Amino acid sequence: MKKTLALLLIACTLPLHFVSAQTAEAVSSVLVPTVAVLPFEARGRQAENDQSGKSVSDLLFVNLLENDVADLVERADLDKALNELHLSAVGLTSPESQLQLGRLIGAKILISGSLFETGGKKYVVAKVIGTETSRVLGCSVNGRGEYADLAPELAKKVAKVLEKDVDKLLPAKMTERTALDKLSEVKGNDRPVYLSISEDIQVSAPDPATEIELKKLLLALGFKVVDTRSEATYAIICEAVASNAGQYQKFSSASARVEMSIYSGKDNKLLAAGATKETVASATYIIAAKDAITQATLRLAGQLMTHMR
Repeated sequence: MKKTLALLLIACTLPLHFVSAQTAEAVSSVLVPTVAVLPFEARGRQAENDQSGKSVSDLLFVNLLENDVADLVERADLDKALNELHLSAVGLTSPESQLQLGRLIGAKILISGSLFETGGKKYVVAKVIGTETSRVLGCSVNGRGEYADLAPELAKKVAKVLEKDVDKLLPAKMTERTALDKLSEVKGNDRPVYLSISEDIQVSAPDPATEIELKKLLLALGFKVVDTRSEATYAIICEAVASNAGQYQKFSSASARVEMSIYSGKDNKLLAAGATKETVASATYIIAAKDAITQATLRLAGQLMTHMR
């Protein structure tokens, strides 16, 4: 009892930001699956003529949206990305093309599927694909009505996969240790690095999560962070933005997008550039936003800072 009282007294005398940080660490944040629902492939002349594949995928999207089981990519953003990559939804068969699309739209999971009829019954088969893990899980429904009538039952089965088996599809959460493992061949050798970072989580005084994570990585790798770009061997330009992503399993969620470019300090040559999106849920929006930015920063740094060998 005395020990508990002492801990409470200490907590009451700590600055508010310190208590908030400790509370944030005590609350386990979870990765929210960002999902893109692709148009389903309709096999058979009747299905092709009545556009059943698109109808089923649209109804599946709506049902998943109502269930709050994922952060869904808008169809307009999906279509734009497919056009940019010169890909069709049916042609996304290789892990490389799935990963490429996933990174462009920030989707960790793609849902594709097909419709067909045999023996007087209609079947709808869905594939739930992890873009970064290449894991594939499936589910199906069948009946004698219209294809569209099968969409609600299919949505329930897909939602169950996203709730129960999502850890099999998503990449593991990033930590400083896992990022350093990806950068094991990078040796800083005390070379100077200039950082220019802007961060916005839509609150009055955000903590600089991106700056902190990049500085920790650079120092752990043996680089030296400097304030002047002209004296740097490398320059890292980074922009991070987070916004409210609604509720997820009774928690607040936030989506963060981080864009990063790495330049050579001598000739200002672009060495690497990329962007990634992470959605995280936690007890409060601020905790979720900071953790989403941290996850995105570490994941992107692990990909791009390999060019700083």
